[in-house]
Amino acid sequence: MAVAKMTPKIMRAIVQAHKRYWDEQQRDMYRFKRAYECRFWSSEMMDPTQITIQTSDAYGYIESYISSLFTKNPGVVVKNGLKGTGAPKKATALCNDFLSKQRAPIEDASRLALIYPNSFIKVYPKDAENVYDRVDLTAVPPWNVIIDRDALRWEDSRFVGHIYYMNLPLAKGRFGNKDFRHVQYEQYFDKFAGTDKTESDIDDIGEGDAHMFQYIEVIEFYDIQNDTLYFYSEQYAQGNKWLEKGQIPFRDLNDEVVIPVIPMYYNRLPDRPMVGYSAMRRIYDQIFEINMIRTYQANAVRKCSRQYIIKKGTLDEDQIAQITSGIDGLFIEIDNDDLAGAIRPLPQNPTPPELETYYRQVQDDKDKGSIMAPFTRGEATKASATEIAALAAYTSTELGRLARERDNVIEYIAKAYLSIVSLYINEDNVRDLIVIDGETVVITPDDLSSDFYVYAIDQASTPISETIRKREFIQSIPLLQSLGVPNETLLKELVNALNLPDYILEESRPPPSLEQPGAQGMMPPGGGEIAGGIPRSMGNVEIAPGLQEQMVAAAQPMGPGGPANLAIPGRRSV
Repeated sequence: MAVAKMTPKIMRAIVQAHKRYWDEQQRDMYRFKRAYECRFWSSEMMDPTQITIQTSDAYGYIESYISSLFTKNPGVVVKNGLKGTGAPKKATALCNDFLSKQRAPIEDASRLALIYPNSFIKVYPKDAENVYDRVDLTAVPPWNVIIDRDALRWEDSRFVGHIYYMNLPLAKGRFGNKDFRHVQYEQYFDKFAGTDKTESDIDDIGEGDAHMFQYIEVIEFYDIQNDTLYFYSEQYAQGNKWLEKGQIPFRDLNDEVVIPVIPMYYNRLPDRPMVGYSAMRRIYDQIFEINMIRTYQANAVRKCSRQYIIKKGTLDEDQIAQITSGIDGLFIEIDNDDLAGAIRPLPQNPTPPELETYYRQVQDDKDKGSIMAPFTRGEATKASATEIAALAAYTSTELGRLARERDNVIEYIAKAYLSIVSLYINEDNVRDLIVIDGETVVITPDDLSSDFYVYAIDQASTPISETIRKREFIQSIPLLQSLGVPNETLLKELVNALNLPDYILEESRPPPSLEQPGAQGMMPPGGGEIAGGIPRSMGNVEIAPGLQEQMVAAAQPMGPGGPANLAIPGRRSV
């Protein structure tokens, strides 16, 4: 079936439809942005004489997701596919080295995907001496990516476009010295937040430097059906010509197109899979109401300050200043026989008692809109250990769903990275080195000539689930000993489970003179306990004090100050 040819006229219609859609979403996006930044109130919204309270609920809500989804560096395992004879071990090391350096933009893209309906990650080439460093990532907000909204899956997209601004001198260097009709750079939120630079500001800079604030809007458009990459700008030829066009350069081993724009959807509308749903939207109204209540309470407290009515002429300015100073034991003499008539306190209006009940209801509604249990955000809770375990299981399950999307993105990034690096290795015939398991090796084009399968390393655990796992392991030590598991093996596993430094294991080992056959059975009686059933020793092995402390802490009931907030000095990097 013939595929319609892309023209500048069709391109213009696609771009305009995209911008109309996001113009309709702009106000909500601006509200979500300000909520995350703890900037609910603007000068136009509140009387300048009033106190405004800006809570950090929205920030904590988003960051609790990020801290749980990225407890470790992103990582993958690469396996050979049906074709090719590549070196998956080298490819794995190459990808993981790259991903470890790119944690920040992946986390940033996740923040965008949680605050707004979704986000994207752009994989792009960059200049670097080492061929393996010639790829970079950047997080892209959803309004800067044109998608095919008729597609049911990302893989079915007919096109993908990336919108960005390019400085005029840079644009002329990239696309030739064309006659561009430049514009001023405009942020997406400028409609509500105002611009940093006005036309008068630019005029004052001077003609020689004015080009610093002259831009063109570029659309980098991937026409997947026609295997063509277009560069388009309405600031060139009134949008009637292409800036540049050519074949899409990024390919896999099967010569299939690799699009370097990767979507990240943590929540999707069930009837519109290409439309995301902001996690912030679920709780925005509740957080806004919390800020309203807190602001009202703050102003009510201020109104409860001591205020007086005085008869004119009763006090002079110095006497009034002495009263307002609040000095304890102060005596003020006044020339008036009727004190009750001279000075009288104003009545105070107490805060309505129903306000506290309403505040708790709003807090409950907010927590229901979040999949994160309160204790994962460091909030106090009176839940029992059983309730906490149930909540942790729910949280882990929901986070697991989000983690699958995260892993899909990481896998796609790794594939795109291998595709682009393969091009450089083949073109430049380079022999740059990489360290794998302490050995310096060279990666050749043949090493990457395979239809690799890429699998993200499972990181779906959460701090609370890790705490439960540690606690259960410690409590199972007596059973494992009764089954004949050697104490030295248990100690190694214990140090590893608690992420403790290896020197603690060395301190826990008995002197050679104390090593006896059969000492690896059950603990002998009289060994004593530290607390809560935690043993001082395991057989003839005295547990080091540092390890004792961590075992006690990990076995405590969970809650604020307990294992959920456990801080382990000397923690090993993982």
